[in-house]
Amino acid sequence: MSKSGQVLSQDEVAALVEAMQSGNVETSAATPANGSVQAYSLVANDTTSRSQLAALEMINDRFARQLRGSLLTLLRQPVKVAVVPFDVMTFSSYMQTLPSPCNVNIVRYLPLRGYGLVTIEPAIVYGAVDSFFGGRGGANLELSPQRGFTPTEERIIQLLLETVFADLKDAWAPVYSIDPEYVSREINPAFAQIGEDRETVAVCRFEIEMGTSARGQVTVMYPFSAIKPIRLLLRGRLQTGERDEKMAVKWANQLREAVADAELEMVARLATLRVSALQLARIKPGDTLWFKPPPAVQVLVQSNHLFDAEYGSTENNAAIRIDRVLDPVVDAHSGLAAGDTGAESTSEGHPVSEATPGGKDAKVKKAIASSKKSLGVSAA
Repeated sequence: MSKSGQVLSQDEVAALVEAMQSGNVETSAATPANGSVQAYSLVANDTTSRSQLAALEMINDRFARQLRGSLLTLLRQPVKVAVVPFDVMTFSSYMQTLPSPCNVNIVRYLPLRGYGLVTIEPAIVYGAVDSFFGGRGGANLELSPQRGFTPTEERIIQLLLETVFADLKDAWAPVYSIDPEYVSREINPAFAQIGEDRETVAVCRFEIEMGTSARGQVTVMYPFSAIKPIRLLLRGRLQTGERDEKMAVKWANQLREAVADAELEMVARLATLRVSALQLARIKPGDTLWFKPPPAVQVLVQSNHLFDAEYGSTENNAAIRIDRVLDPVVDAHSGLAAGDTGAESTSEGHPVSEATPGGKDAKVKKAIASSKKSLGVSAA
């Protein structure tokens, strides 16, 4: 072999070809021992782990605390709510864990796409019905698949579901704003096929205990395809430490410096004239427009009226002196500073034709001189 160790010499190539032709070198591809091949789906086989959804733990803790208080208000008795560590599994594995029959609600987590599931075990439904009508929440019955839920039980389920939706919305608020929406309801989990069997889902379970014997689970299932767009938000925990506070202060200082360097346009508006379209069409070079001096000069910053000022001159330069600072007008709908809506000069502009000796021209010059005198500007 050559010195480089990467390219065969001509003699080595010839020897290799001769060995292949003579059969001394095996040229057929090796076959697997069993010959079995398994299909691999890049979509279904997701490598999502619990560490990538760490914020769900804090969301579940917040949800459990709020659900405990909401059920106390609804059922008028203490309810224990325990959080079970959430799991990441396939949709088919999750469906196998659900009892049958069971209250299975198909929901949407707007604005996230796709559908999720919120399930309530029958024991919780019976205990809630018993507690709602004055019992101790100790009803322990078995639901027959043929019977289903009664209208009264359906109404209690709807109240429980609305409570779960409200608490879920509040629990998610610090991370991402969602609005759970009810779609449909099934009693047999087999009929709630909202995804593929190998699709990855995150399952959050909550153990509910009410009364003496009513115990069951409420589960909230999120398809990974729905929470994937916000997975970066779910990787971090909703906890702030000293390092986070230092970073927040650093960012605030940098943002303050960037805002301080921003350039703004300031305009001192002496007056606003109103002319008709006919007068506007007749204006030509040499015409003079006259107006009454306003009580104050409006100073606009980015089209927002922020100051009232007095116009004059200093050291042979035109200048304004700020007399009053105004609060910016905030638009109630957008929350942003609205454009200037202050009162404009009510004087009507009058275009004057080319200067003519005496008469009107003298009156115009006198009016201009009077205006300048009242504004504190020396007449030219």
